[in-house]
Amino acid sequence: MSIFARPAVRWSALVALWGVVLAVVWVGLVQVFLLAMNPFCRWQGPGAAHVRVVRVDRDPQSQIADLVTVKEGDRDRELTMLKAEAAELAPGDEIWVLDNYVADGLRPNQFRLTPLRVLLEYPFLLLLPVGWALWRLRRIRIAVEATPPPPVRRTFTDDFHLRAQRFAKPKAGDPGGDATDDDRHP
Repeated sequence: MSIFARPAVRWSALVALWGVVLAVVWVGLVQVFLLAMNPFCRWQGPGAAHVRVVRVDRDPQSQIADLVTVKEGDRDRELTMLKAEAAELAPGDEIWVLDNYVADGLRPNQFRLTPLRVLLEYPFLLLLPVGWALWRLRRIRIAVEATPPPPVRRTFTDDFHLRAQRFAKPKAGDPGGDATDDDRHP
């Protein structure tokens, strides 16, 4: 039997998963809003490439990005990367690069390819495992509701045994001593 068969655990998991869905939708809406408000952006197909760093140039005019020249296959590319990511690079390094889906002057056009960066740039990919988990929780709920509950065990006591207990000898630690109910209540 799964741990998610327990209602408290199942509801906690459902709340957490729907919280992730709402967070992803919120991040997506903020990204769409920022793109709509930026008149200088253009669509750039998302992609990833394995490149070799040729040169890193510091851009004193930009507070966010530096220019990195790389060699992809036999052609040279000029990348705009975050200053922190560009500072870690040296000529000759081979890295994976993630192209941003839009090119504008506000954000870098490329990033180092990491799982966190993929989730930050493409948060809707996180909805795939969340959807699978919601589907599994639904299947578990259906299975739990389909099984009949265990039978309730009832113990019946007849009046004879109740009356017989009145005349039983008092137990060792009974504070009433030898007195019976008839002696206490005249």
